[in-house]
Amino acid sequence: MSHPDALYGYLAGQFADADLAGQTDEQAAVNGLTPETRAAYEDVLQQGRTALASASFDWTKIADFANRRFGNEGQARRWLTRMMDVLEKALRNS
Repeated sequence: MSHPDALYGYLAGQFADADLAGQTDEQAAVNGLTPETRAAYEDVLQQGRTALASASFDWTKIADFANRRFGNEGQARRWLTRMMDVLEKALRNS
């Protein structure tokens, strides 16, 4: 069973300071993915997909935790979809 806040912890941990570390969002999305962390990243992916499918998508919370500025819900959805796609591909290939 996944922890309900795994997605938000992931967003804060992976993206909040990624630009300061010189990482692209795509690099940050999979930073720290190892065989030992795989299950946690799978939880994040599942929660991210669930959040994207939700009618009550809290895009401002996504923006706050990831330290990103989106102009609207559509921008936040596109960004999170891209990050989940990058993570899913990395999990598939690991």
